Amino acid sequence: MKIPTGNVTFLFTDIEGSTKLAQDFPDKLQPALNIHHEILQQAIESNNGFVFEIVGDAFCCSFENADEAVKAAVDAQLSLALVKWEEPVLKIRIGIHSGNTEWNGKSYMGYITLARTARVMSSAYGEQIIITNTTYELCSNKSERIKKLNVLFRDLGERRLKDVIQPIRIFQVLSPGLREDFPPLKTLDARPNNLPVQLTSFIGREKEISDVKKLLSGIRLLTLLGPGGTGKTRLSLQTAADLIDEFENGVWIIELAALLDPFLLPNLIMETLGIKEEPGKSSENILIDHLKKKEILLILDNCE
Repeated sequence: MKIPTGNVTFLFTDIEGSTKLAQDFPDKLQPALNIHHEILQQAIESNNGFVFEIVGDAFCCSFENADEAVKAAVDAQLSLALVKWEEPVLKIRIGIHSGNTEWNGKSYMGYITLARTARVMSSAYGEQIIITNTTYELCSNKSERIKKLNVLFRDLGERRLKDVIQPIRIFQVLSPGLREDFPPLKTLDARPNNLPVQLTSFIGREKEISDVKKLLSGIRLLTLLGPGGTGKTRLSLQTAADLIDEFENGVWIIELAALLDPFLLPNLIMETLGIKEEPGKSSENILIDHLKKKEILLILDNCE
């Protein structure tokens, strides 16, 4: 088949909770995966898609036409829904995004487009199909395939995806037989936060990010040290964005650069979090009472 290149629509899939399923059903998972793989291969190839990589249970596919990618996603979800699963029950999330990239004979060149597709997919839930505005604009409602599918698109608004500079408008694909109602997308704006929109993509320093995440999983306070301009703040913000799903009460950055009196630190944190003062209680006690039962990550920037 002709491998899509140039302006390509990518479709990425992932099984929801696959790690837990592997632990709970070590002997039964592989037969279920065989069914899953067969269904996805059929749905993708019958709609002129190209499976260029399978990573564990995740499919990475490309399409020349956006409407064929949407049809493949719908076909896959409908077919999986018809399977009489016993244990385990497999549910996949699907993300679709379109962008410019080139096939070099072995893989696709175009990190931003591929990474954005992965981010879109990871913000969805099992049984859900979501697409970006770029794909939506390519998917004409006048397309015969779209008409036959009776597909509609629910506008989920502009959402902030991890490590994406500007918010992206996201749509959910609706079609008869598909589940329609889901929790809020797992995007940065799904948790309370005041993380600034980054003006550049964060590439590299994967080891440092991994190290910080591991340390934070076992301690309550972590200090990043280094000369000015080495990227401590950017590293902190990126790590916080990656971990935001783990903190129910969000992640917050408190800027200390303009703070002249260290005794006013509790007041500054209260102001950032929107905590009101209470008569007869010190700022420290108010802050402690507010935070002690919270799952929250605070970044204190410019502590010096």
